[in-house]
Amino acid sequence: MFNASDYDALLQRLEQFFVETSQKKAITSGLAPEELQAQINLALPEQGESLEQLQQAIDAYLQYSVKTAHPAYFNQLWGGFDPTCFMGDMLTSAANTSMYTHEVAPVATLIEKTLIAKMGELVGFSHPEGQFTTGGSNGNLMALAIARHRACPDLRKTGMAQAPRLIALVSAESHYSFSKAAHLLGLGTDNLWKVPADATGRMRVDALEGLIAAAKAQGAHPFFIAGTAGTTVRGAYDPFEAIAAIAQREKLWFHIDGAWGASVLLSPKHRHLMQGSELADSVVWDAHKMMGMTLMCSVLLVKQRGMMLNTFSTEDTGYIFHESEADPIDLGPSTMHCGRRVDAVKLWLTWKHLGDRGWAQRIEHYFELAAHAEAMIREHPNLALVTPRYSLNICFQYVPEKNEDSLAQRNLLTLNIRQALLDSGKVMVNYAQVEDKTIFRLVLCNNQSTKAEVTDFLAEIIALGNSLSRSD
Repeated sequence: MFNASDYDALLQRLEQFFVETSQKKAITSGLAPEELQAQINLALPEQGESLEQLQQAIDAYLQYSVKTAHPAYFNQLWGGFDPTCFMGDMLTSAANTSMYTHEVAPVATLIEKTLIAKMGELVGFSHPEGQFTTGGSNGNLMALAIARHRACPDLRKTGMAQAPRLIALVSAESHYSFSKAAHLLGLGTDNLWKVPADATGRMRVDALEGLIAAAKAQGAHPFFIAGTAGTTVRGAYDPFEAIAAIAQREKLWFHIDGAWGASVLLSPKHRHLMQGSELADSVVWDAHKMMGMTLMCSVLLVKQRGMMLNTFSTEDTGYIFHESEADPIDLGPSTMHCGRRVDAVKLWLTWKHLGDRGWAQRIEHYFELAAHAEAMIREHPNLALVTPRYSLNICFQYVPEKNEDSLAQRNLLTLNIRQALLDSGKVMVNYAQVEDKTIFRLVLCNNQSTKAEVTDFLAEIIALGNSLSRSD
């Protein structure tokens, strides 16, 4: 039986947690695993504990968790806090259903279909089908599986032993999930060919054509090409129209990994970055990234209806799917999942709350923050952009005043500054490699962040850089 009073202490503790986060308390404790383990009672007791006794465990969990809603959390391609989304998460857990049949998820099924239609329309698909997935990686896996099924439908029964040598092509700066997908689908990572990128991180179309010709010359069958909308490190957008023209000519499935960057479609000012998305066969779009939904909230959109059902449907499912699989009301037969959490409700509630205009304002706010950061980096003699800014990723290094350090020393200095930031608890930002440089990857997609946080962050980088470089 649910009694609201049982949860008063939890809700008050959560309110305190978010107040502390907004007051810029330390983002992370920074404890090593063995230190953290010593602070928390992880043992599972023989005799159960009351809800009141569990409060200590709840306190410990919140105390030592990373504060991803902190306004200076710039570490990943997600962050922040949305109260309407949080309400949707609670509602979903309370109703506790699965998305495989309309029978057990009647309202959730209709909500998911509404969102698929809306997001597909934004991509440029007139009559899309789609599914919420457990993340962009699984969306990319499903897209590759659909493309393989279209290329060789008999593989469903015969397996890869009877298949021609299939070649999938992705950008050299694509997400690592494609390598996992090639392995899991039996294609083999040797048959996932990486198309070189130009100096700004965008796929080179001339190199794509050359690799397709090389595959054919080897007697192989190229069948899939993926472009990226917002690469993980640089935030670059591949030239979709040019890639689509090649894909159509060569009869390749054209997929766009928009896990990070597809959300620019919500902004009239920035949706031009997705120009050509309507020419794709499928698109992955993560609403838990730029849109700020809680993890997970990811969608795979497919232009041609029926492709998902043809790929993922199977036999002997009468115990759960009681209608014909041709009936599109049940979502389960058209996905690789069986049980699946309801991730659509939180996005639907938030969309109803914000509306299209609210989404546009959120995305445009992030771009304003990114432009502010870029301008500060360009203007300061101790900071340098490493690659042009396309969207919300800013890749840069600290440059010592004398600028006499070797590249190896500057790379090490980046790591040392980053560690000092983590130790301080003030800021959390990630680092990455751009060619031979170790860089700060500042990502601006936190709806709690303002220009003040960005300004303070860069000032902290400069102060730490000055201190550490002089001490060397």
